[in-house]
Amino acid sequence: MGSVAGKGDFSASGYVGAAIVNHRTTLSFQNFSTSAADLPLEALLTINGNLAKRHLPLGPIPVGQPAFDLAVPEGTDISLFNTVVIRAANPDQADTVVGTATVP
Repeated sequence: MGSVAGKGDFSASGYVGAAIVNHRTTLSFQNFSTSAADLPLEALLTINGNLAKRHLPLGPIPVGQPAFDLAVPEGTDISLFNTVVIRAANPDQADTVVGTATVP
């Protein structure tokens, strides 16, 4: 499992694991928490955490849930990505990265 780490002024913690169930890849978050709990957050798969390069949106992060799963779009070769970026989902704050985690 990869560990979640906060970025900038934000703290974040938890773990991310990848699972393949019925030919679908899912990223499972466990013990997730962040100091940015008041912001709507989203997760993106990236290469080295670089949002300027190819990235893949995984969708919103459920508010207040320490354990949740995010489905990777079907047909995605997850081996091309190595980092999950957690950022503000609000377009006015889209550059606000809250945390990252290595994809196992």
